[in-house]
Formats: sequence, structure tokens, C-alpha cells
Amino acid sequence: MKKTILAVAALLCLAGMVSADLVIPPDQPICRLYGMIQVFATMGGVLALAYAGFILATTHDLAERNNAKLLVGGVVIGLIVIWLAPLVVKSLVDAADVCGW
Repeated sequence: MKKTILAVAALLCLAGMVSADLVIPPDQPICRLYGMIQVFATMGGVLALAYAGFILATTHDLAERNNAKLLVGGVVIGLIVIWLAPLVVKSLVDAADVCGW
């Protein structure tokens, strides 16, 4: 029971960090859209990770465990791409500021 409460508390803290406001310049309106995509994708990724962790913890079928592992890998790679995209754009176009980064 304590582990469940701890996991729920950790997810709520992570959701709070994800929903923190970024400093978005007013002359870059596309950044608002990108910020919303980041927030919703991160929340969806956290839910997918929770589901995959539940499958990994409860199933004994090797095929289901492998599918859950693939899901974890895909979510992690997807979140890395989403969160590093502004830094890559910033370095490619030598911009001083991209979406508050």
C-alpha cells in the first residue's frame, strides 16, 4: 500500500513539474502550441510508462513483458526527442532564444 501511495505522489509531483510555465516570448506564437504539445505528450508518456510498469510487474507472459519493454523504450526516446528539439533548433539556426530555452 505504501508503494502505491508513493508512486501516485511521485506521478503527481512529476505532473506538477511538467505543467510549470515556460517563458515564451510574445513574438513566437508557435511556441505556445509547442509548449502545449510538450505538456500533453509528457503527461501521456508518464501514463504510458505507468501502464508499462504495471504490465511488467504483474504479467508472467514473456511476449507481454517484451511489448511492455518496447513501450518503455519508445516513450523514453519520444520524450527525449520532444524535450531536446528546441535545443537542437537553437543550435542549428544559431538563434539566441528558441521558445524560452
